Amino acid sequence: MKFNYKRLFFNNPVRSIVQVFFAVSFIVLVLSIWGFAGTHNLCPWAVIEVPILMLRHGSGLFFVWGILIGLLGIISTFIYPRIFCGWICPLGTLFDFLGNIGQKLHISSKRIPHWLNEKMRIFSYGVLLLIVLATIVKGSLVCQIACPAFWICAVWKIYIPIATAIILLLWLALSLRVKRGFCRYICPYGALLGTFAPISHYAVVRNLEVCNNCNLCNLSCPMGIDITQELVVKSAHCIGCGDCIKSCQRNGLEWASRKSAKNLELSN
Repeated sequence: MKFNYKRLFFNNPVRSIVQVFFAVSFIVLVLSIWGFAGTHNLCPWAVIEVPILMLRHGSGLFFVWGILIGLLGIISTFIYPRIFCGWICPLGTLFDFLGNIGQKLHISSKRIPHWLNEKMRIFSYGVLLLIVLATIVKGSLVCQIACPAFWICAVWKIYIPIATAIILLLWLALSLRVKRGFCRYICPYGALLGTFAPISHYAVVRNLEVCNNCNLCNLSCPMGIDITQELVVKSAHCIGCGDCIKSCQRNGLEWASRKSAKNLELSN
C-alpha cells in the first residue's frame, strides 16, 4: 500500500488495526464491567494518581488495572519510545483520526518548526505538575474534570459542567489544528513517558546512503518531528508508531538499537 499521509486511517494497516482493537476493547470493558464512570480503572495515569490518593486518605490499593497498564507503558518505553501512545492508547487513536480530519478539511495548521515543537513539550510537564499538586491539595481525581476518555464514556449519563465543556472543545480544536496536539502538549502520562523515550533501547535510524531528503517521513510523523535533522531520532515526542519507516519509498529508515546507532554516528 502506497503511504498517503493525508489518508483518514490505515496508512499503516497493522498499527491502525491494533489501535482500533484497543480503542473498542477499552470502551467495551469500561461500559460492561465498571459502568460509564469507570474509565479510571483502565487509565495508565493511575500509576501516579493512585499512590498520591492512597497517602492522602490512608486507603488501600485501587484502580489496580490502571496501575498495571501505567507500569507496562513505562516498561515498554524502555524498549520502544512511547509505544503505548502510538499503538495502544485509545485517546491517541482518536487524536490521530481527528488530526487527519483536520488535514482533509484544510483547517490544520502549517507545520510547526521542529525547535518550537520540541520546546512546547514543556506545557505537558506543566499539566503533569498541576494535576499532581491539585490532587495532593484536593484529595480527589481532579484529572477527570478535563479528561476526554472519561467524558466520552460519561457524556450520555451525566451533565457536563460548562467549564469542562469549554476545555473539551479546546482539546477538539487543538486536535483538528495540530495532529496529536493533545498528546504533544497536554497529556500528563505522555509527558511522563517522554522522559524515558530518549533512552529507549530502539530508535528510528536514518540511512544516509539512501536518504534523499524527500521529506515524506516528516510529513507522515503524527508528532511533528523533523526526522531528517539527525541520524537517530532522539525526540521525546517519538511515539514508536513507525509511520515514518512505512512512508519511506527508499527504505531509508529502520529500527535499530541506540548503541549501534551511536557507533554509526561516531563513525560518520
